[in-house]
Amino acid sequence: MTDTAIGAAEYIDFVAREYLAGYIDGGGAAVKLLAVGDDATRAQLTNEIRELDDGFAIVEVNAADTRIHLVDQLFTAIARQLDWVALASAVVRSALERTAFPAPDSDADIDLAAVARHHDVDAAELYRSVRRALEQIVLRDTELSHEFRVAMLRLCQERLGRGDVSLTERETVIGWLCGERLPAAALRGVSLQSKVARHNARPLLVSLTRWLRIAGRRGLVLHLDLDRLAVVRRPPPGLRDGHYYSKAATLDAYEMLRQLIDATDEFDGLFVAATLPAQLVQDDARGLPSYTALQLRVIDEVRDRRRANPYATMVRIGGRSQEGIA
Repeated sequence: MTDTAIGAAEYIDFVAREYLAGYIDGGGAAVKLLAVGDDATRAQLTNEIRELDDGFAIVEVNAADTRIHLVDQLFTAIARQLDWVALASAVVRSALERTAFPAPDSDADIDLAAVARHHDVDAAELYRSVRRALEQIVLRDTELSHEFRVAMLRLCQERLGRGDVSLTERETVIGWLCGERLPAAALRGVSLQSKVARHNARPLLVSLTRWLRIAGRRGLVLHLDLDRLAVVRRPPPGLRDGHYYSKAATLDAYEMLRQLIDATDEFDGLFVAATLPAQLVQDDARGLPSYTALQLRVIDEVRDRRRANPYATMVRIGGRSQEGIA
């Protein structure tokens, strides 16, 4: 980790220029740990990340609100912040373009009958062509997990408006993605066999990053706020707010980060900014030194104490840097 801090706005400008443009939107992935010195800097960094957008899906997961050490909880927290219907609509529009009959407008709702009239073709034949194109896009993409393909096909079929998938079934699929408790019969009705859990959440997360790009998004920017990991003792019952982490749960959170770092080759267009209090960088009890597998991946043994390295996996974020970023 560098000893010289980089300003929050300065660093996010660097990320947008050097990572998001060209690398992440080209299908790359990167995970950064950002050591933040105070609450004001943390709030500024959060605002800077929220304002990135520019074609990316921006998602924030706070360890105080989500059991961030559980990958299934992480996935469902991300899923609840995405507009799955809009993503499915974008893929249906892509299928229409593939069949050479693009939708004439950009409204969220797609009226196949109107598209057929616009192109002077038979509506039933257009439906068959679009369905085949969707199956090519979704079902034959083996980089998407099987369960994810099934779920996305159901959402796309509902967008066609031909009655293959009802609004109730669409909400069942979205509820499944978001981790809601659903009747087994309802899941079987949309060909989903098991809930999102630790055994399938990681493939679903990998599939999600690819799906966003299939739907026309440039990628996913995931902000993980790990400030709560630094809390050693839970406050009295009346003052508690959200989740608190034991030493074991904290180590599990570090292991989840380690897995994200090691899996960057699997993700398609993902930038993870994990912010944590600066004291966790050197805290032997609850900080990075307590989990060597992660510490060795983010701490640079050789570094310039006078100049910040924004390309490092671990970066110290402060109010203003002593050195500018070229």
